[in-house]
Amino acid sequence: MAIRILFFALFFLLVPISCDFGDINQDPTRQLGAELKELLPVALAQSARNIASIGGRVTGTVVQHFKGIDAQPEGYSQYLIDERTLDEFWRNGLYAGAMKDCRDIMEQAEREGEPYYGGIARILMAFNLGLATSCWGDVPYSQAFRGLAELQPAFDRQEEVYLSIQELLEEAITALEGPPSGEGPQEDDLVFRGDAAKWAATARALQARYHLHLSKRDPDAAQKALDAIQKGAFQTMEGQPDFPFGSSLNEANPLPLYGFERSGQLALGDFLLELMEGANDPRLSRYMARGNGIAMIFSPDSLQLYWGQFDAPIPFISLTELKFIEAEAWLLLGQPETAERNFREAVEANFLQLEIEPEEYNDFIDTHIHFRGVPGPEEQLQRLITQKYIALFAQAPVEAWVDLRRTGFPALNPPPFANPSFNPSRAIPRRYLYPVSERTSNAANLEAAIQRQGGHLLDVGLWAFE
Repeated sequence: MAIRILFFALFFLLVPISCDFGDINQDPTRQLGAELKELLPVALAQSARNIASIGGRVTGTVVQHFKGIDAQPEGYSQYLIDERTLDEFWRNGLYAGAMKDCRDIMEQAEREGEPYYGGIARILMAFNLGLATSCWGDVPYSQAFRGLAELQPAFDRQEEVYLSIQELLEEAITALEGPPSGEGPQEDDLVFRGDAAKWAATARALQARYHLHLSKRDPDAAQKALDAIQKGAFQTMEGQPDFPFGSSLNEANPLPLYGFERSGQLALGDFLLELMEGANDPRLSRYMARGNGIAMIFSPDSLQLYWGQFDAPIPFISLTELKFIEAEAWLLLGQPETAERNFREAVEANFLQLEIEPEEYNDFIDTHIHFRGVPGPEEQLQRLITQKYIALFAQAPVEAWVDLRRTGFPALNPPPFANPSFNPSRAIPRRYLYPVSERTSNAANLEAAIQRQGGHLLDVGLWAFE
């Protein structure tokens, strides 16, 4: 614990607090010359925060995991998501934050002969690049991170971005499965303490995720996802890449921290609440607590709320998500029996993750987690993805949004009070608007990306998911 507190202290010394309460963002003017063992924990921490801070809150509201009931989150529920909403997330969470750290680690690891550091950094780069393209489509990568040599990078097409993600992950696996030539990460690796095999298994799992992202574009996506899993993706909870948040304010998971600092702004989404109540889902008590007639996702007095604890760990990809990917891939390949087995394993993994005992959930699984009586592949996919949507609550909102856009499930309806300002059709958003900082600093490349993708509104779909 002492070593982790030390790394968090370093993280907060290097990273300023932004104007968006509850978010910590990287400073592009950060000190130079840091050692690899100092850079890695910061890159890990920022990457994990990118899941659950402002980008996660907005996306969780879009997919109706959350309902905004006051202040900015209430606006998110109305689709008032403009060019400023995610500007800090883009600039200081991603590009000048975690992704810049990853690039620094990759280059420094190459110079110092530290392949395991380089491998982990490539995994984190791929992960953050996946967040970026899932939200905006075309994004800078191939010309980014060159400093003064390229202040206005071009935006790579989304198809190219996915190729870069897979290249990064394959390079990471090669580095991590080879012999170490340096000291390698140890306690500074806050996730696996330098266990290269576990990081390689994480890379395989992420390969499967990003292959399946392209299920509407690549006819071989399902088989590619299965191939990646079968080559060595992790298959146990012990192999799950959890980032260990702490119990103090300075170490806290961003979602409960936001609930603590800005109480009463977010509640459990109505659709999710009704879905879980209708099935008498045992997970509901871990997701929300009643207070003043509100389904609260954070309560300072409740130890029952799994995702309401400051020290709730967030995985970069969970075992439950991986099992859902496996189940969907088998279903797409016309193997519903095998898919059903993985379906059950996925939901069981989620109960295990939430620390719910089998006697509390066995009846639920026997009743709901199967394809008996489900007439065809489309209806089976709907049942599968709807359960995945429940399981991804608070730990992977962007992945739930990807699933919604590429499969159409779960069958969400946009709110009746949706604002048409940035979304004339009032549809559930298909993308986010590019941040204002790109408009002011990289206007020509931004405009080229907008025109190439068909416009700059929330209801304009992205190449991968249409």
